[in-house]
Amino acid sequence: MRSILVAVAFTFLSFAAHSQYTLHKEVDGVQFYTKWGNEKWYSKKSPKVLLVKVKNTNALAVQFTVGVEFFKNMQLIEAGKEEEYCLSQHATANPRSRGLVFKPSDASALNEMDSFELSGLDVEKLTEYECPKK
Repeated sequence: MRSILVAVAFTFLSFAAHSQYTLHKEVDGVQFYTKWGNEKWYSKKSPKVLLVKVKNTNALAVQFTVGVEFFKNMQLIEAGKEEEYCLSQHATANPRSRGLVFKPSDASALNEMDSFELSGLDVEKLTEYECPKK
């Protein structure tokens, strides 16, 4: 009985954690979810950052590029460098473990901005199931 309660609690917490992200865009079977969080997950006083979770729904691995542009009053404040990533078939890339955490280089800009856009969303399907070893 206790193991059933633990399983139900784990399922509920997993669903609750995933529901905080909102689907921002989908490109060629790759879903980009975003949410605002703290730079240090354990500190509510740390600066806000944009967390990007990526889910590959394809049967093959994909290589994708993503960056972030921050805006205020529809004026570009800062455009971040676009980075390239690889994601295996039906895998999910969590922001903190894969480096998908974005913030403006100037901390004061974070208070001034009112929107963001993911940039460079180029997706290339690979001919294999796993990402190539480097």
